[in-house]
Amino acid sequence: MFVTAHHLTYIYDGADSAALDDVSVAFAPGWTGVVGSNGAGKSTLLKLVCGSMELQTGNVTPRIKGYVCAQSTDEPPSDLEEFACDYGPTAVRLRYLLGIDDAWLWRFDTLSHGERKRIQIACALAAEPQLLALDEPTNHLDADARRQVARALAAYDGVGLLVSHDRSLLDELVGSCVFVEKGRATTVSGTYTQAREEMALRRRTASAERSNARRDLARIKAESARREGVAARSASRRSARRLDPRDHDGRAKIGLAVVSGQDGKTGRLASHMGKQVERAEKRLAETRVEKTYGGPLDLDAAPAKRKVLASKEAGIIVLGNRRVLHHPALHIGNEDRIGLVGENGAGKSTLLAAMLEQVTLAEGVVSIPQEMDRERGRALLASVKAMGSSDRGRLLSIVARLDSPPERILGGDELSPGEMRKLMLAQGLMGRPHLIVMDEPTNHLDIGSIEALQTVLADCPCALVLVSHDERFLEALTTSRWVFDVERTTREGVGDTYVRIEH
Repeated sequence: MFVTAHHLTYIYDGADSAALDDVSVAFAPGWTGVVGSNGAGKSTLLKLVCGSMELQTGNVTPRIKGYVCAQSTDEPPSDLEEFACDYGPTAVRLRYLLGIDDAWLWRFDTLSHGERKRIQIACALAAEPQLLALDEPTNHLDADARRQVARALAAYDGVGLLVSHDRSLLDELVGSCVFVEKGRATTVSGTYTQAREEMALRRRTASAERSNARRDLARIKAESARREGVAARSASRRSARRLDPRDHDGRAKIGLAVVSGQDGKTGRLASHMGKQVERAEKRLAETRVEKTYGGPLDLDAAPAKRKVLASKEAGIIVLGNRRVLHHPALHIGNEDRIGLVGENGAGKSTLLAAMLEQVTLAEGVVSIPQEMDRERGRALLASVKAMGSSDRGRLLSIVARLDSPPERILGGDELSPGEMRKLMLAQGLMGRPHLIVMDEPTNHLDIGSIEALQTVLADCPCALVLVSHDERFLEALTTSRWVFDVERTTREGVGDTYVRIEH
């Protein structure tokens, strides 16, 4: 079964522009990635296709009710009790694949967001819908849980719509991608990596075509102006007003030009050029190129002169619930690029905080936590608006390079969690950083922002310490790992954590 959307347009009340603008896409059996920046229209497309929002313009065929698995895990799935009581082969298999304990199903409110997410996905797959839409299914999940989810999703044989910033998951599951940009949608075959490369090629081609169209328009306009000048001079020469009334020969020549059509020839050529100008202007207008914020940053960053920025002797850290973290001697060098990896609750953030206490630098340390509250965001935004125009311009140029339009940041009174991270990092990059520390840096970011952040951090020559579950992000940026292995005691219980170093 294919599900096809025809000419969908949707405008929210009070909005200045359409969330979707004449979108036509087809979804084949299997998984299709739905990719785009925050606010591009991805969620609107999912809800319209799955029938959870009424259509305004256009249609979807066949019009079936799809299952939408939301990004938020604050509320339990509506069919959680049905799944909890289901011990059929499908439900049991999903419990096993996703590592779900029966007891979890009866205490949803006490679970971590990662545990809730697995239950949410299990309920969706157990319903065996013909059409299933998943919004960020690997949010809150560590590497092992991500692998479990990928295995479970791979067995789904209906029409699947997958919104995710997890590039590895997209590459593993999808056979095509729908790129949503400013209410428009483009379908490209292949994995996410393949489709992204194809979209980049199309953008380069469109950019070259637009440059050619702009040059052609300028050339045609110049030629049109030249011909209009020739026509005007010709008309002036053929005018009898300036002739002496007794100059009968001159008047005869002008009359002959009129009869032979010479005076209209230049006018017709000028008119022809006017039509060429119209066609060139239309060609330029039809050549769409989405604005991007590429290009290198001129960063005033360098490794610290001190070779060792922080060190901690081998020892233990108490984690709570009678659990202990055992770690070897640890060091952060001035050019180290370290990734901290391990399951949720292993103690990564705890050890990171302890290492930050050992940092000996007086300045040049940029530390961005996993979560920030709204008050901190408002204070951050106020400080940006109070900056001088030169510094603010430089700051916002860095934010733009991180894939956030500056006008959107300055135009509001509050920042999204992703925008807070970008502003904090931009402020740090302006201050000659020697060490950047980020805890879950890809949280709250769309794919474009993650790739932009990855590029900016790769270009920065200072030391880098990252806590992340995003394996592709870590592969691109780190050269060594602190791996957190958790000792298992019972099926639900966990014991001590042991840290080892990998190069």
